[in-house]
Amino acid sequence: MKTQNEFMLNINKVDKMKFFRLLVLTTLTLTFAMSSFAQEPWTLEDCINHAIENNITVKRQELSAESAERRYFQSKMELLPTLNSSGQHYYNSGKTLNQETYTYVEDAFQGGSLNLTSEVTLFNGLQNYNTIKRNKFDLQSQLEDVEKVKNDITLNVATAYLQILLNKELRDNAKEQLEVTLEQIEKTKKLVEIGNSAKGDLLQIESQAASEKALLTSAENNLKIAYLDLAQLLNIEKVEGFNILIPEIPDITLADDISTALDVYNEALGFLPEIKSAEYNVKSSEKGLLIAKGAISPSIALGYQYSSRYNELSNRAVGLESTLSTEPSGVTESGENIYNYNFFNIYSDSYPYMDQINDNASHYVYVGVRIPIFNNWQTGNAISQSKINVLDSKLNLDLQKQNLYKNIQQARTQAIAALDNYKANLEAVESMEEAFRYTEQKYQVGLVDILEYKTAKNNLNRTKSDLSQAKYEYIFRTKILDFYKGEQIIL
Repeated sequence: MKTQNEFMLNINKVDKMKFFRLLVLTTLTLTFAMSSFAQEPWTLEDCINHAIENNITVKRQELSAESAERRYFQSKMELLPTLNSSGQHYYNSGKTLNQETYTYVEDAFQGGSLNLTSEVTLFNGLQNYNTIKRNKFDLQSQLEDVEKVKNDITLNVATAYLQILLNKELRDNAKEQLEVTLEQIEKTKKLVEIGNSAKGDLLQIESQAASEKALLTSAENNLKIAYLDLAQLLNIEKVEGFNILIPEIPDITLADDISTALDVYNEALGFLPEIKSAEYNVKSSEKGLLIAKGAISPSIALGYQYSSRYNELSNRAVGLESTLSTEPSGVTESGENIYNYNFFNIYSDSYPYMDQINDNASHYVYVGVRIPIFNNWQTGNAISQSKINVLDSKLNLDLQKQNLYKNIQQARTQAIAALDNYKANLEAVESMEEAFRYTEQKYQVGLVDILEYKTAKNNLNRTKSDLSQAKYEYIFRTKILDFYKGEQIIL
């Protein structure tokens, strides 16, 4: 019989094994889950959204728009009255003028004053109104610039995304061709063994395989670089585990007719941010010209001011005291002296500061008119400069429209050329594949030499590469045209 200690030892071994198995299972599950999460493929929409959210240029442009919004808000606040207050408290020693008695004293004393001023502009040539309008157009222009940056990022990400798809297809083509060559090597070895093929043919096809391995390595490196380029656009620090979703590419031979450049251009004018921004800049410069002209007009302001003062030497008068003069001030007709009464203020012992402020307070309302006569030609020069700004902003708008039409023309022409090139290469690939199969069969029975076989295979590889290039060139150009028509870039 087993002892109790032996029985407990076996139980502990079983528990430890269960715990170990559970730990291994949990670790594998977490590893698989983390691996699946890390390798979750990114769609083109995911890439675009992530790039926009994490792009520093977008954030800086948004800050510029926020700054323009602050300027617009401040220009509206300029219509409100200003209100400012000031005050001072001083200590005086030595001979000075007592403002209460208008006599010079040599006492040391303290005093102070208070002021409150408010002013509102009634009219200044509509400069404030036009400044509000100008700043509003500047804000709208900045907001369109934010969208322009986002559009640029969208196109850059789409380009990088399509480059990955192209490089992956080129890599797959290179891998497929290498597999065909490796199969041919095995067949050639058997032919050499039975004497139906020369040893030199095997060496030639082995060199072909070495060249195709180098091409495959180059294609894989290009694919890695394409992934790195896209990851950098997305501001992703770790490229490992980053993969994109490979979409199903439709048959582009069934593509619809491409819209004319003029039709695409007319649609793009209505919403593209670079055009809208340039249009807002024209409106802003026109308001700037009105602001400069407004400086010629007289300005009218309404104001109010309150002021008061206090000091330690002030005394409050609480009554009058009269005394008869001891010296005659004149004589009557009969020769009698005339004496006058002298009146004196009776002052209290203390005069609190708050009482002094209330008693010395003064209020006045004013209307001010400022008429510009001559200011060293600043106003005239500002008007001339504003006219130049208007002309320059209009030229910039024309330039933006001109560049847009050129880009649309170029994209459309390249799309048509890529489609024609794709169709031609598609026929060429079909012919090359048939020709290569025929050459391969002839090579296996010794009717053609290895040089002709390599030439047929290289021609097939080159044609397939050209076909892939043309396909993605067409997709990219048509996506640009769709983008100019206001459609979202999707694959």
